[in-house]
Amino acid sequence: QHQLLESLSSILDQLERCQKALSDFLEQKRQAFPRFYFIGDDDLLEILGQSKNPAVIQSHLKKLFAGIFSVNFSSGDKEIVGMCSLEGEVVPMVKPVVVTDAVEQWLKHLAMGMREALTSQVQRTLATSPLDI
Repeated sequence: QHQLLESLSSILDQLERCQKALSDFLEQKRQAFPRFYFIGDDDLLEILGQSKNPAVIQSHLKKLFAGIFSVNFSSGDKEIVGMCSLEGEVVPMVKPVVVTDAVEQWLKHLAMGMREALTSQVQRTLATSPLDI
């Protein structure tokens, strides 16, 4: 029984170290891409574990970006070429966002690409439609 108690104590210690290492890892990813603070650990682990599968990550985009329901990929899911709202509106990206294994990096590029695409759309609208103020 004493041996069992020592074994359980050792296992508990190892488990606590694993949990601490996992928490530190998730915190590091959240610092790299602060929008990860808006999702729970389970969702973040799924995103990081499925980084080579953009279709899985797409299901989490609405939690990370307000107004984006999904994105359009080029053939082969290697680049994001547009973003879609829940209402079905599509805004093409000015430059495609390359999807890589470093998910926090391409999500940063997606955020920048979103701003660039929306800025471009607004500028085009202002250039073609006179303002009646």
